[in-house]
This record gives sequence, structure tokens and C-alpha cells, in this order.
Amino acid sequence: MHKRTKLWSSLSLAALVGAGAIGAHAQHGADAAAPAQAAMPAGGEGGEGEGEGLPRDVNPATNDVAYLTQLGLMRGHLLVGLELYRAGHIEHARTHMKHPRSELYADLVPAFEARGSSGFGGQLGALTRAVESDDSTPEAVEAAYTDVLAGISAAEAAVGGASAALQIQVAVNLLRTAAEEYGIGVVDGKVVNGHEYQDAYGFTRTARARIEGIDPGEDAELAAGLNTIEGYIQELFDAGAWPSVMPPETLEANASLLFGAAARVEIVGLGLR
Repeated sequence: MHKRTKLWSSLSLAALVGAGAIGAHAQHGADAAAPAQAAMPAGGEGGEGEGEGLPRDVNPATNDVAYLTQLGLMRGHLLVGLELYRAGHIEHARTHMKHPRSELYADLVPAFEARGSSGFGGQLGALTRAVESDDSTPEAVEAAYTDVLAGISAAEAAVGGASAALQIQVAVNLLRTAAEEYGIGVVDGKVVNGHEYQDAYGFTRTARARIEGIDPGEDAELAAGLNTIEGYIQELFDAGAWPSVMPPETLEANASLLFGAAARVEIVGLGLR
């Protein structure tokens, strides 16, 4: 798939192709929004899960960046799904809550086994059933969501002692994926695919949470770098990329803002290695 290939071509600039390619890759990211937009028919919905599966040449059983990025994508879908659920947009919430299990989880099962993780398929299934059932209470959905997050956290812990550099690269991948989604959802100032707009929101929020979760300890340089990165991500929200979780009809923001933020975050990350 066109989108699948582009999303993961940038899986880890530093980890997979080397720091020397940063300038060329950043330019590629800025130019990639136009093809992504052109591929999206006006008013179309896009393929559910298209672009978020793992490519054949990346093995999450051995590649920590790929593994944690995939888990981050799940977090992003669930985050936006819960926010939609809380706001009363139940059908939208169901779409996002079902996505991790139906489109993403299967790719990671071999990685869970290789890393000695039991996974969290049962928790995902329980959340899907809770959201799908008209008889479920908000409390039941919240509890199921909390259980899934605990399962994801346990699966992430299988990496063990993830460095700040690795975690920053995961955030970069999430931001770049968000940019791809945003470029499909928002075309020429118009929201043509609300689901992709929401995906971008969830992935960006997850990237920010990943950065906020890094403890710099006594490393003043790392602390300063993390503050800079958080500022780049906050600028996306300040620029009105997501005025609300339910998309408006028109927006002034565009995918280039997200591609630019991803490139700037990666540059900061490379300087902290």
C-alpha cells in the first residue's frame, strides 16, 4: 500500500539509515504531504488501518523502535477513542477503540512471544466488547481502558531500560505518522476525512506523553532538550491543528506543520546521543 510504505520508510532515521541522512530525510518529510493528500479522494474515508501495519523488512521482535512505535500507535487510537466516548460520540469512539485489535495487534504477537510478554489481547477484547455494547456503563468502559493501558505498559517494559534517545525516536515516528494521517484528513484547508484527523491527534498526544515520561535525572542537557521538544509539539496545538477532537469543516493548519515538528524533534534527539 502506498501509505503503508511511506509511513514506515521513516521508521528510524537514526536507527535504520544513519544520522548522515537527516537533511535529505527532513526535506522528504516536508514534500511527502502533497502525495499523501493527492491520494485521498475528496470525502473518502480511506482504508481502515492502512499504513499502520509493520513492513515485511522490520521485525518488532528485535527492533525496539518498531516495537514501541507500534504500541504507541495503539495508545493513540485508544486515547482518541476514549476522548470521543467521554464526549458522547459513541460511534466514532467504537471505530478507534476497535482499530488496535483488528488492525495492529496481530503484527505484534510474534514479538510478544519473542520478548517473553504475554501481550494484552484479552484486555483489548474486553474493551472492544464494552464499547460495542449498548448496555455498558461509562464506568465499565473506563475500567476496560485502564486494563488495556496496563497491558500495554507491561508489554513496553519488555524492552527494558529504553534510552532517552530511543524514546525520542519513537516520538518522532509517531509524529511523522500523525503528519501522514493529517495530510490525508486535511486537504487544502478542508477536513475530508475526520478519522485521519483524529488519528493524527491521538498519535501526537501519545508522542508528547512519551517525551514527558522521560526522566532526565541530573542531565541538564537532556532536560533542556526535552523542554525544547515539548515546545515543538505544543506549537502544533497552539497553531490550531486540532481545535477539537471532532473536526471542523475547515482548518488553517496543514500536514507540513507536523512534518516540520517531527524533523525538528529528531534533530534535537540526534544532538542528545
